[in-house]
Amino acid sequence: MVGIVIAIVAILAVSAIAAIFLDLSSYIDTGSQTLNSTGAATGRALVVYDPGLSGSPKSAAHQVAVDLQAKGYDVDLAGVRSNVATNTSGYDIIVAGGPMYFGKATSSIEGFIRSLTPQQQTRLGVFVTTGSSTYVNSDFSSLQQQLESATSHQVTIQMVLDGNVTQNCANLASNMMP
Repeated sequence: MVGIVIAIVAILAVSAIAAIFLDLSSYIDTGSQTLNSTGAATGRALVVYDPGLSGSPKSAAHQVAVDLQAKGYDVDLAGVRSNVATNTSGYDIIVAGGPMYFGKATSSIEGFIRSLTPQQQTRLGVFVTTGSSTYVNSDFSSLQQQLESATSHQVTIQMVLDGNVTQNCANLASNMMP
């Protein structure tokens, strides 16, 4: 009986590790939606997310999209593997986000950033959810190095901490403004 319990725990642990390293959660949410500005639109924004294992990055992405919408942007909110996420032309702002595991953004978010060829005036932002309420300098440094190697475009980075999601997302949206 003890052997069966150990085997089940081992299988669950290996499955969780595989889900993280193979970034399986990014294949789950391939939908998209558009949030139109309430007044005359001042621009277009794309917010792309990897939902992660917990789904909190999707909630953070929605919050960023709502904040950009409130600032006058028509916003497309899309899963990183959606059809909308494949056409990035015509956006003034592009934000990508997902979970951070071991100081790195997921491979789907890194791949999305690498695939971008934004116009010079396009503002690019990245957020990561941490699952923690504290900020770790080494995680930010690691993420910054990862993004610097993924693109030559200037990137605004925001860590979204538990308990401070609304404020962190609002900060990112504000920092994306010209």
